[in-house]
Amino acid sequence: MAKYQIAWLPGDGVGNEVMECTRMVLDRLSFDAEYVHGDIGWEFWKSEGEALPERTKEMMKGTECALFGAITSKPKEEAAKELASELQDKGYIYFSPIVKLRQEFNLHTNLRPCKAYPGNPLNYKDEIDIVIFRENTEGMYGGVEFFPLPQDVFDVLDANHPKMKKFEQFGMENIA
Repeated sequence: MAKYQIAWLPGDGVGNEVMECTRMVLDRLSFDAEYVHGDIGWEFWKSEGEALPERTKEMMKGTECALFGAITSKPKEEAAKELASELQDKGYIYFSPIVKLRQEFNLHTNLRPCKAYPGNPLNYKDEIDIVIFRENTEGMYGGVEFFPLPQDVFDVLDANHPKMKKFEQFGMENIA
């Protein structure tokens, strides 16, 4: 039996290609793992009304970690129009599966390492070795959608935040 069970979540579009390359690297390193496929992404939204099916979340609870490719995300109104005809007008509401994963599995920190390796001709500078920690659940990552932004949002910001004055020269459609 493999040492690790890893949820394998290719998702949509380039996610499949990225995951194929990831698997080639892991196999080349003889990484001892069992990769358990999970359904996630736009096709599942269109056919089932859920971009992150419950079966995938349950499967993930039994694994050590997950590898995630990429997903398609669209505004709720646009997403609703792409549901299968039998799911139209059934009250399904689109939520980004990546936001759901962050919320349900408490994935609050995104680590972004950046390191220069000796001999790599693509190094910008040889001494780079940093890690950026990014909070992953607030602001636009919180899953709250406003599209287009209501005028009330700008009215409150204009009235209460002094730095908003610099945006007065732009129209609402240019801010977001």
